[in-house]
Amino acid sequence: MNFKGRKIKRKIEAISTRVSSILIPLFQYVPTLSIWRGIMSVPLITYILFFFQNQKMLANDYYFLYQNHGIYFIIIGFWLFIFSIIFQLTHRKQLIRTGPYKFMRHPQYLAFILMTFGMTLIVFQTTPVVDFNPFNLRGYTVIFYTWICEVLAYVILGKIEDIALKAKYGEEFVIYKNTVSFMFPTIKLKKKDSNHKDEK
Repeated sequence: MNFKGRKIKRKIEAISTRVSSILIPLFQYVPTLSIWRGIMSVPLITYILFFFQNQKMLANDYYFLYQNHGIYFIIIGFWLFIFSIIFQLTHRKQLIRTGPYKFMRHPQYLAFILMTFGMTLIVFQTTPVVDFNPFNLRGYTVIFYTWICEVLAYVILGKIEDIALKAKYGEEFVIYKNTVSFMFPTIKLKKKDSNHKDEK
């Protein structure tokens, strides 16, 4: 039994190492501005490393993967991330206003938040999870706090990136900023012409 446990642990560590070796370079390449390239991946990588460090939690998370609504957030977030990357790579050296950037200014940050939100939901609905207590800093609750810190970090990075984009593109970015939401897409209703006269 002890040997079997060690064997499972080695397999999980091997899978985690493999996944990290693929994801970390990918997330570090998310195109941002100057020194912020790579920095934006720090909150996400911190979260992922913490998420994969607990063998028991990881095994249970795999078991509940297809029974948890969190998986949908992970899939949507990952899809949004890939979609954003494609537009970043195909529209270099210009202010992007098409694709996901037509609806929000920082879709890549929203993608990371959605992915890790889904992972957090999975963590808190697995068997070994204790009742949530905001003052109980055990492994599972720390993941929740890590996610909150990650969200705040991306909001701050987004604000800083806005300042850098304004300095680079000037009035063009100001117009874009006034018409497109920060991170979460919003539906804007078209205003009717005030000069329109109703026919009797």
